Amino acid sequence: MSQNAAAHLLLDLRAGGEAAQSARQIIFSDTTIRAEVTRLLAGSVMPADHIMACWLLRRETEALISAGSGESVALYTLIALVARFADPQDALLIWRARQATPETRVGADVEQLARLGLDGVRRHLRRLRDENGPVTSEAVAALAWLDEGERDGAFSDPVGYFAWSDERFGVTVSGPT
Repeated sequence: MSQNAAAHLLLDLRAGGEAAQSARQIIFSDTTIRAEVTRLLAGSVMPADHIMACWLLRRETEALISAGSGESVALYTLIALVARFADPQDALLIWRARQATPETRVGADVEQLARLGLDGVRRHLRRLRDENGPVTSEAVAALAWLDEGERDGAFSDPVGYFAWSDERFGVTVSGPT
């Protein structure tokens, strides 16, 4: 797929409605297209892109889970994009992306959870843990990952990490996020 075609798909996703639905169908099952749309999104992320970034991260995570192994720059880029929106409720989405394959369990950075706001993430995950619902075990595991990262000093230079992450994954913000 050409960069121009991926740019049109990104515009369709942003437009919403039937155009977005058609774009989602194309992007859903094609890893190459999803990667190019992700790259373009990272280069021009806007405040209204949060839902789209989450949707893309879910699709990329599902694709890697189905493959059973491997990792992708698209997954790590989408983790960085979703984290950029600083919504603590995205903690399990990032945790699930991390858990997709053996490679992603090693490659995903716990610092991305810090970008969501450590206190807010902890409150959110503890609430999910305490509800004793269907995501309790994931919340417990995500909290353990967060605590391990803190013990290992992962959050000692968050500003430096965030700058590195944005540069590494080509994240350019086109408005406040």
